Amino acid sequence: MELYRKDYILKDGQKLTVRIPEVGDAKELINQMQVVDKETKFLAREPGEFDFTLEQESEFIRNNMNDENSHFLLGEINDRIIANCSVGLIQNKKRYLHRAGMGIAVLKDYWNKGIGKIMMQECINWCKEKGVEQLELEVVTQNSRAISMYRSFGFEIYGTKKHALKYENGTYADEYFMCLFWTDIKTE
Repeated sequence: MELYRKDYILKDGQKLTVRIPEVGDAKELINQMQVVDKETKFLAREPGEFDFTLEQESEFIRNNMNDENSHFLLGEINDRIIANCSVGLIQNKKRYLHRAGMGIAVLKDYWNKGIGKIMMQECINWCKEKGVEQLELEVVTQNSRAISMYRSFGFEIYGTKKHALKYENGTYADEYFMCLFWTDIKTE
């Protein structure tokens, strides 16, 4: 089986390789997520809560490689993993097969280079190939950079989850529920 791999040239001339992770990437993917968790308060975890063991991450990668209902990618620059994204069906039941959810994480040193947009387009492409009609995500309402990017793809806000996150210091963050639709919505 040939694994997906595609190269992009970024705004600054660097080459970004987007590919499906292999089991040998497990340690570096764990490290990337642990760093990202310390760099932003906009993810679902506090620093240190990403606690997958090498064995668990390897199994996660193996499972995703064989799962037709999800797509897991990483982004590399100079053979260093600097980003990852995942997209997958909300549920594997007939009434939900038109919906997918997704997430992206990029190391802070690589923000503002267009990597998030490339990863988002990869998720959208997968959805279209699979016949998914709507892509959903949740984003902290204060994450204006991400919201702006999502809007540039056509995502719209369909609701707010009050106090969706509670930080260690006792403060809260709300999240927007955003969707991107490819077809006209018909309701009964």
